[in-house]
Amino acid sequence: MQRIIADMGVPMIGLYWPPAWLAFVPVVLIETWWARRVFNNDWKKAIASTFVANLVSTIIGIPLAWFVWSTLELRFFGTALGIDNSAKGLYAVTVQAAWLIPYEQHLWWMVPVAAFVLTVVFFAGSVVVEQAVMARFQSTSDPTSARRWAWKGNLLSYSVIFVMVLAFLYVPRTFLDRAADRPVNVLEGASMRAAKWLSPKPAR
Repeated sequence: MQRIIADMGVPMIGLYWPPAWLAFVPVVLIETWWARRVFNNDWKKAIASTFVANLVSTIIGIPLAWFVWSTLELRFFGTALGIDNSAKGLYAVTVQAAWLIPYEQHLWWMVPVAAFVLTVVFFAGSVVVEQAVMARFQSTSDPTSARRWAWKGNLLSYSVIFVMVLAFLYVPRTFLDRAADRPVNVLEGASMRAAKWLSPKPAR
């Protein structure tokens, strides 16, 4: 949790995205097994289609969903309301889940709850992205098959991702943080600039 103690808050992409990449191989294996069952593919086609679908989802789907959410939060919902009651606490880990307000004494529970909220959102985004990619690979199959594969496959795979995220919140991860710094910092900076661009111009 080295990235979280700062006046700027807790940009959750820095805690979520790196372990999501570590989960990439088991996720592809799980969804490949499911693709063979749904589409009756051979191993080569099942692996290729699942690999591409998950690559697009991980490179584009997760960071794009976080970028949009965090930008809107920073612009419209970034005010610290406190967490002195349950309603404010819920707001802090749902509406403000993408970029947590640094209530340092409460981050021990806020970070995993926000990670769960992000998992639900990223799951939905991955279903949409991976279904679209898989439908192109499986163009001769029943159109409903890609939807069934995406929903059930991601239910299985996102359970693995969530476990990986939780595990890496509480273990030493110096190398992982160092490897992830550049792309994560680019995303964080882009979100802050976009939020600033959305802010109204000062009156003259």
